[in-house]
Amino acid sequence: MEFVIGTCAKIDQIGMVKQAEDLGVTHFGAGEGPLLFSDPYQFLAIASQQTSTIQLGTMVTNPLTRIAPVTANSIATLNALAPGRTFLGIGTANNALRSMGHRTARIKELTDSLEVSRGLLNGERVVHDWLGEQREIEFLDPDAGWYNIKDRVPIWVAAGGPKGLHEAAKYADAVVYCLGPNPEMIGLVRRELDKAVADAGRPVGSVKLVAVTWFYELRNGETWEDGITKGFGSGPISSCLTNIGFMNQHVDELGGDIVNATNEAAMAYLGDPNAVDRPHYLDVWKQYLRGLDPKHLPLITKELVDYWCLYGSPDELLEKAQLITESGADMVQVFLSNPYTAERDINDIGKSILARA
Repeated sequence: MEFVIGTCAKIDQIGMVKQAEDLGVTHFGAGEGPLLFSDPYQFLAIASQQTSTIQLGTMVTNPLTRIAPVTANSIATLNALAPGRTFLGIGTANNALRSMGHRTARIKELTDSLEVSRGLLNGERVVHDWLGEQREIEFLDPDAGWYNIKDRVPIWVAAGGPKGLHEAAKYADAVVYCLGPNPEMIGLVRRELDKAVADAGRPVGSVKLVAVTWFYELRNGETWEDGITKGFGSGPISSCLTNIGFMNQHVDELGGDIVNATNEAAMAYLGDPNAVDRPHYLDVWKQYLRGLDPKHLPLITKELVDYWCLYGSPDELLEKAQLITESGADMVQVFLSNPYTAERDINDIGKSILARA
């Protein structure tokens, strides 16, 4: 089973990457948020020197906090440290930009960045539009060891809405999508992705689907509420935030109950944009991916936990992980939403899923 661990880059926890590798995890991604986490490339560079087989990449970077030539250089430099085991994960920057009070990247900004980054990584001369000026650019010394563009770098695109999925299908080697152990939702996303891939003139099945979910192994006597308070915290709300656009277009197939529940949780989390007492964006994001913010607990219902999360006993975890791949996903990804329990969760994934898959 190809299994991905994603987590925020915490510079004093680099040892978890080697831990994941030893337990059979195939890919490790480090999140990016300038006000939230440690820098992902520094984290991954050190991790590359402590590992030998695990694939390493961003989960995810974006086209606005780093312009395309910088992104291409950073990932090509990592590829020099970990030849042939590097991937570029990129998206529109939900957390990186919203936490600074800015809008996320537009799809056109993302696709422009993808074209430039992909071209540079392929050793091409490309046109880069920056600050209103178009200039030809290319890596100027690709054979001297500054960076590695000889070993191909797969591109993973994080998609949420229908337009994002459609555009990602043109460029991506893999599409990263928030999904839980629900066959209907996975099947729907797989179908729409394969259609978009075919529309782009690419072979159906050539773009992998990476299902991102949230994890907690229940101990004896624990219930789904413990999964929230001791495990994935506010993580399920992130799945709600990234899926509302897509789900609203497929209410007939998914059912009104789960679509409404997802919408309600996402809107309650973001708050009324016109409210006089709307919390400051820095306060909204201060607890993001640091476990559970108690005020979010009423928003996270069992319905949402069952739909978006990989939780349960060891047998249930294995069954749900296999269900995700059997329903159309090529890889399972757990994003560890609490850095303070990450080592515990990686160990649980290794012994309860990967050792028995």
